[in-house]
This record gives sequence, structure tokens and C-alpha cells, in this order.
Amino acid sequence: MKIDCCNLACPEPVLKTKKALEELPDDSILEVKVNSISSKENVTRFATKAGYESRMEESDDGTAVISIIKGYACAVVASDGDDRFYNKTLFLKTDKVGSGELGEKLMAGFLKSILELPKLPNQIICVNEAVKLTTAPADHDVIQSLQALESKGVEIYSCGVCLEYFNVVDDLKVGKIGNAYATVEMLLESENTISL
Repeated sequence: MKIDCCNLACPEPVLKTKKALEELPDDSILEVKVNSISSKENVTRFATKAGYESRMEESDDGTAVISIIKGYACAVVASDGDDRFYNKTLFLKTDKVGSGELGEKLMAGFLKSILELPKLPNQIICVNEAVKLTTAPADHDVIQSLQALESKGVEIYSCGVCLEYFNVVDDLKVGKIGNAYATVEMLLESENTISL
């Protein structure tokens, strides 16, 4: 089966892929054509998280075909959880805590302080202006804190639509490009969500 998800806004490529996989019989391959960085990452990540094996072939024109294998033995291994983490999600909607220069300093201090905690949140999700945190200059304190959190196993996601809106997709320095479907799923699976 083949589906074309080119030029579709988030979360449509993931939703169309999910629906096609549900309708597809076992021992089949779904080919998903996409043409944006966020769609490539989001569809591949969705397939892996759902327990499917996938591979991607990219063309010179910027399109890619992601082949998702359904029903065969899969190399994906499920995680049993990790006691280094709280089952909590940090949901950031802005790059500041409050406003202005003080708000920027508070956010930088807040993220740096998380590194000192005995346990960490499972994931940090950045939406709206919070994507400016994951796309800040490489020498910025916030980037260094986020990279340190990622190196300790915290999953960091930046909203793909937001990155595109602010035209900073190519500036992403830490974490992965997220999508609305995965964000809602993470928020619902989390024991608690802390929103700033």
C-alpha cells in the first residue's frame, strides 16, 4: 500500500499513516511519501514507537519514501521504564517565565536547576515561542542546559509547526521535531504535566 503525505500539515502525515497501518493486513509494507523534515522524523518515530520497523529512502528533490513493515519480526525493543525519571512531562509554551529579561533569566535558571534534581522529567515539550529555546545560539546557557538534560536521557521535542512558523527548523540544536499527535499522546500518558 502507498500513501502520499506530501505538503500535509502536522499532524496529518502521522494520522494518515496510523489509519493506513490499522487497515493494512499483517505481513504487509506501507510506503509513506513525505517531503518535509518534520514529516520524515515524525512518521519514522511514530512507526518505531508503535513497534514497526521502518526504513527511509530520500530523493534529490527533497521527498522521501518511508517503508513501514507490518507483521514481520521487528528489531524494535520496548522500554521497561527507568527509575532515573519521574513519569512527568514539562510542557513549555514560551521561552520565558514571565516576561522580559527577567523572564529569560528565570527560564535559564529553571532549566539549569532541573539538572540538579535526583530524578528528571521523562520529556520536555516545546510549543509556540518555547521553540526559541531549542533553537537558541549554541553558546546560550539554555542550549547547554537542554543538551545536558538530553545527554541524561530526557527526551526533548519541539513542535514542527511552531519551528516552521518561526522559520527556525534549520536552527534546531537539541532534541527532535515533534508533532501534535505524539504531543497529545505523551501528555495523556504522563502522570503529571507541568506547564510553563
